[in-house]
This record gives sequence, structure tokens and C-alpha cells, in this order.
Amino acid sequence: MITTVYVSNLDFSIDEAKLRQIFGEFGEITNFNLPRDRETNRPRGFCFIDFKDRSAVEAAISKMDGSELAGRNIKVHEAQKGYRGKPFSL
Repeated sequence: MITTVYVSNLDFSIDEAKLRQIFGEFGEITNFNLPRDRETNRPRGFCFIDFKDRSAVEAAISKMDGSELAGRNIKVHEAQKGYRGKPFSL
């Protein structure tokens, strides 16, 4: 059962604390990954959020997919399993 969401089209100014605050409203966050560019250390515009249970995933997708955050319409989907079982999404 997938309990990870993939959030994309994030503004580069959004930080982990703000995303945890927003998505924490849907349920307990067990893991968070906001990838950064190796050269600039700037966020890459997407993140993965693991929730404790499935209902939080469904609530986050339902409420946040297509919503505006920092002037951008974000996309929120279930993360897909990729290479070596690590989450990725298309």
C-alpha cells in the first residue's frame, strides 16, 4: 500500500518547514525528502512525503492536487516505486 505522495511544480522558495506545516494537516508525516540541486543547493521543485497511513495520502491528494502554493499550481500524486524500490513519479 502506497503511503508516499509526490509533490511537483513547487516554487524554489518553498522550504521543508512550510511543506511539513501544510501537509502535516492531513496526517502524521513519517519521512520527508526535498531534493536539492548539487551545484546550487537550491530545491529542485519537487518533494516526496511519507505519511503514516493511507487516509492521509488520499486527503492530501484530494485537497492539494491543483491547488496554488506560492503562486504556482502544484501537483500531488501517489509516488510510484522505481529503481531499487525507491519512490519516483512521472
